[in-house]
Amino acid sequence: MQPELTGARVRLRPWTPADADAVFAACQDPGIQQWTTVPSPYTREDAVAYVSTVAPQAWDDGGAVFAVEDLATGEIAGSIGAHGMVDGVAHIGYWTAAAARGRGLTSDALRTLTRWLFDERGAARAELVVEPANTASIRVAEAAGFTAEGVLRQRLVLRGRRVDVVMYSRLPGD
Repeated sequence: MQPELTGARVRLRPWTPADADAVFAACQDPGIQQWTTVPSPYTREDAVAYVSTVAPQAWDDGGAVFAVEDLATGEIAGSIGAHGMVDGVAHIGYWTAAAARGRGLTSDALRTLTRWLFDERGAARAELVVEPANTASIRVAEAAGFTAEGVLRQRLVLRGRRVDVVMYSRLPGD
């Protein structure tokens, strides 16, 4: 069963087919397409597949992908999830809708997810990677208590090119 998690400012809940329009609208943002692995161009079919197939499949594969809902407005603020937990290491990814940026919602979502991963899923470590130029995502990670560990050279392929990323991590005792 997919839980709902409540943070100080957000609710993390399972994606539903009714969310496809919000996902489609959010993923038209050039920033999301620049900094994440979402398809580009992002189609309505991509959004339908994300909420109906991709996110549920992550749960079936032992991961967890949540819609991030702004508690104040009820609007979709983004997506956050952990994929492929191996040896107690949770690999986290997220994106934030343009209208929800700069309000601390994604940092709250990241803290909420990380706490759940440690407390309920038994994660020993949570980690995420960010391109060094993605300063907004770096602020999110640091505000959520993650620590920069170093640069992983040519670690990720985005839009057909290899890019360096900064590895961030958080441990249960942090």
